[in-house]
Amino acid sequence: MELSWMGRYRNLVGQLTRYANIYVRGYNIELGGEEGVFLSAQSWQVLECIIEHEDEVLKMAELSRCLGMPQSTFSKYVKRLVQQHLVERYKKTDNQKEIILRPSAFGREFYSSKSKGLLELGYKQMFGLLENLSDDDLEAVVAAVQNLADHLDRDTDDFSKTRLIKL
Repeated sequence: MELSWMGRYRNLVGQLTRYANIYVRGYNIELGGEEGVFLSAQSWQVLECIIEHEDEVLKMAELSRCLGMPQSTFSKYVKRLVQQHLVERYKKTDNQKEIILRPSAFGREFYSSKSKGLLELGYKQMFGLLENLSDDDLEAVVAAVQNLADHLDRDTDDFSKTRLIKL
């Protein structure tokens, strides 16, 4: 059966689906061991998000939303990063309930040294394939993927509120 509703975008949808499935298959596998650090893909993303936003005062909920990750899942990965001395937790002086995250000096150094080889290899080829896009074209691709993620996020929220009845 032809999936005609996708039209000329069938190949793109197929590759996005393939990427998502391959990613999910390995996202919790922890790799590493150097310097006593073991990170899954999601742990790495949480560390990267904390480093990227270290100059801002963002709550953990805001950081988890940046990644499209439930707060409880985000907290689980933060706990592991703290245990591995990659991230430090601070409480705001005016609000003791609010936790602020900062990469440790070790976390920054670890990220810097590992991202050069580990991530650049995979993404460098992808960036090369996108090099001929104008900035506007690239923004259009980003907007399309963001729109899809937002749509899936809403559907996931709606589905989690749905109760199934056995037939």
